[in-house]
Parts: sequence; C-alpha cells; structure tokens
Amino acid sequence: MTLQIDAHTHILSMGTDAAFTKRYGREGSLTIYRAEGKLPSHRCPVDHEWEEIEAAEGKDGFGVVGPHETVAAHPGFDKIVALAVSPQYLEGRLMGTVDVLGQTDVTGEQHPERCNEYIAGCVRAEPERIIGFASVNPAYRGVKAAVDELARAVQEDGLKGVKLYPMYQHWSPVDRDLAFPVLAAARDLGIPVMIHQAGSTRIDAKMELGRPALLDDIGRNFRDLKVIIAHCGIPWIEEAMFMLTKHPNFYTEISYHIATVTRRDLFLFLHRAEPFFVPLEKIMFGTDFPGFLYDPVGLREKLLTVNEEAAVLGLPPIPQSKLDGVMGGNFAALLGLSDETAGAA
Repeated sequence: MTLQIDAHTHILSMGTDAAFTKRYGREGSLTIYRAEGKLPSHRCPVDHEWEEIEAAEGKDGFGVVGPHETVAAHPGFDKIVALAVSPQYLEGRLMGTVDVLGQTDVTGEQHPERCNEYIAGCVRAEPERIIGFASVNPAYRGVKAAVDELARAVQEDGLKGVKLYPMYQHWSPVDRDLAFPVLAAARDLGIPVMIHQAGSTRIDAKMELGRPALLDDIGRNFRDLKVIIAHCGIPWIEEAMFMLTKHPNFYTEISYHIATVTRRDLFLFLHRAEPFFVPLEKIMFGTDFPGFLYDPVGLREKLLTVNEEAAVLGLPPIPQSKLDGVMGGNFAALLGLSDETAGAA
C-alpha cells in the first residue's frame, strides 16, 4: 500500500485580531481571484467586492482549521505535517499560530509566542495522524530565546522538525549571527529544518531573501543537517533542484508548485529530475492546505496518476516505487518513521 503523507499544512489561526487576519487572508487570495477574473486586476478591490466573492466561495479571509477538520480533509492519508508559524510583527500587529477557537487542550492567554504549544496540542488531538513541526523567529526575541524555545518544543512538546520563515520575518537564512545558531540547534537536536525558500505574493515578504541559492552556505556549513526547501523554491524551481543536486542533505516538498501545474507538467517535472541529477527520493508531496487551491485529495490524484501522461508523450513511465516514495515514503524515511509508526498497511 502506498504510504501517503502531506508534508506541508497549516493549522489554527494566524492571530488573535480577527479583522487583521481577515485582511491577511484576503491579501493571500487576491492573486488567485484576480487570475480567475473574479476580482479586478487593475486596482485594489473594495469591501463589497470582497464580500460578494467570499459569500459566493464560502470563504472569509484566512480560514481557521482545527486538527479534526485537517484530518477529515485528508481521507486515506497516513500522516499530515502541521507547521507552526512563529511570532512576528506585520504592519505593527503581532501574528503567528494561535488557537482562537479553543480546538486544542492548551489553556490560558492566547499568544503567538505559544505557537509550538498549540501545534503540540493538535498532535495530542490527532496523535495517529498529525506530525508537528515547531517554528522559531530569531529576530523576534533574540537568538537565545529562539534556540531555547526550539529545544523546549522538541524535548518537551515532542515536535519532530522546525519550519523557518526568513523572507517573511526579514532575516537571512545564512545570517551567521541570527540563523546559524538556530540551524546548529536543530542539527544537535537531530531534527530536519524546513525553510520557506521560495517566492511569496505577500507584499511585505522580501523576495531577495527567498532565493534557494542562498541556502548554499547552509549546505557547506551544516552537512549533517537535513534541509527541506519548501514549495520546491517556486518560482526558482531549477535553482532549488540544483541545491538538491549539489548538497546530499537537501530535500524538497512540492506544495504550491503541484497546484500551479497541469498533470502533464508534473509528470515532466518528475521525469526530468534524475537527468538533472536529483534522485526522486529527495522529493516529497505536500499541499499547503488549507490554502484556496490546495485540495489534498485532488493533488494526491494528480500525483498518483501522472503516468497516464507517459504514453501520450512517448516517454517511459516513472517507476511506481518512486512515485510511492514521493507520495509519502521519502518523508517517512527522512523522519526515520517505520512502516508501523507511519501507519502503512
């Protein structure tokens, strides 16, 4: 049976300020609605236009999705990776993962500084299905606080990796004072690091901090650290893939990218990986659920049926064992999960 793991999802809310999180969600979906012709492309939409599209789509800003809803949206999946978002200031507002609806067992004041506690609460709510990744921001309270919190999240909360967001939080992933101590801590804790090293439609995100090639210095200095490039570095996909070519300890997951291409393009992407000297064992399935285009079932179907394109293109099919790896086996191997602990039949 094919092991099925979604290596990239988000969960709960992005802040305690409902009006601000709605604006944040609207900014994230604006490019999608513009491309679909549902919102004007030549100017910023006004409130009534947003309200009309949200009523029609049944979505209101950045949706709050809890652990049980996340599992329900992933029928047939063995594991789902829930990623924390560490605290940061955006437009003067503090944002990060919080449990505004009380969907976990974490009590007390709601605050993004407790983002990793909330993710651990999601794991406790669905222990057989959800894998939790922590997040820390060394630019928020300083490097020592970030390193200490990462150690606590792994050793006390049992989280299995860490997600970093340099371009959103305006620090370089190869800053030797800010980033390297966090990377060293992850290495010493024996956990993988997933880095949002890709583009973003968020206006405040710094694109110059998102280039995958920036991670080269990490590959040179942290050769025992498992590094996952999120979103396959989109739009710099070949650059991200070359980082996997160069560095044995680099991997990628294909959320966002998989949603923007046709099944034929996905087949060609996977077919070209090994001639580009990237073993398919380094590539992992992810969705970025609950984003607007990121239906786990539909994206799984796109991946698992790519070989239907082979005959049309006159190319050999991708070996099923390698597709199975992309679907879940590769992530399980990276995290050291056995078939039993991963849930494989």
